[in-house]
Amino acid sequence: MYDTEEGLEKITAYCRSSKGVPVRDGTESLRNSHGTGRRVEYFRGEKLVLCLLGDLDAGGKKAAKRPFTAADTEEAKAVALEMLSAGHIHRAQRVAKGMLEYDPVQKWEPRDYYVWDYEGAKGFSNFLTGCLIVGMLVCTCFPIWPHFLKVYLWYLSVTFLIFMFIFCTVRIILFLNFWVIGYDFWILPNLFDESLTFVDSFKPGYSFDPGAKGQCYYRTALLVGTVSFFVWAYNQPTDFDLFVEAQRDFVADLYDGKLLTDVSQQHKDDIDLVQRPSFEALAAEMAAEEQEEAKNRVAAEELEKLHLKAAKREEDPDWDPVAEEAAAEDMIAKMLEDEVEAEVL
Repeated sequence: MYDTEEGLEKITAYCRSSKGVPVRDGTESLRNSHGTGRRVEYFRGEKLVLCLLGDLDAGGKKAAKRPFTAADTEEAKAVALEMLSAGHIHRAQRVAKGMLEYDPVQKWEPRDYYVWDYEGAKGFSNFLTGCLIVGMLVCTCFPIWPHFLKVYLWYLSVTFLIFMFIFCTVRIILFLNFWVIGYDFWILPNLFDESLTFVDSFKPGYSFDPGAKGQCYYRTALLVGTVSFFVWAYNQPTDFDLFVEAQRDFVADLYDGKLLTDVSQQHKDDIDLVQRPSFEALAAEMAAEEQEEAKNRVAAEELEKLHLKAAKREEDPDWDPVAEEAAAEDMIAKMLEDEVEAEVL
């Protein structure tokens, strides 16, 4: 089977998968070269031989379905040499933990380290890349979307938001109810685990484990609070009904886009556009700033006058500010009269 290119590729794809050879992550660089490092996955040659023999898979268990199983060690080495010749793997030297160098001498040695070059079929990967590019372009062009598409997107977003809110609410209520009786019950326990992939976030569907010990007081307090809430809801049907009705109105307004009733229709239509202030708004803002600065100046002058009066009062206890102000006004009036008489003459 490994004599043909298609057969060899199937074997390599299996060995490259998660069921095949266990690998380690590292950095490979060229010998005597700096700045040529790249992230790679490497393994020891004997692990590939074991995988081809069908003895062990990556998890250390007996392998299940596999496209090829070598009859003996010699045949497994022959397949490994074919992979090496086809460029699916290459030999490297380990210089430190997690650091390798490319070995110019490419030969097969079970005790040496080898790096995967085979990446498998790229059709699906290219398809996902194209979808990502198209998605980014579509999101970037959101301002020029037709109005009905914006409305559909709004409905989808609101529906998803309400679904997630209801789901999280039901999830935490179920957890609290089982936690009171001593068990931890989660629906999709790994849903919000950022370290997992998208598919693994939905595994398992639920978890049901015994709760931690020593929490009887907290469970009792939660039970009392829950019972008190239901008693209040039962004795206050009108208030609870008003609360439910308010939530219905809120959801209806959310779908209809009527939450911002005090905003003009023009602002609602332009909610996805860049908001730029008008010249009138800028002029009004500048006028308000000038008025504020004038008030601050007047306040500073009045404060300075008060400080001067206080200083003079400390220097001369008999000083009369009213009399001095009247004398100053008389002096100014006298100066004005003298100027008028000089102009007449």
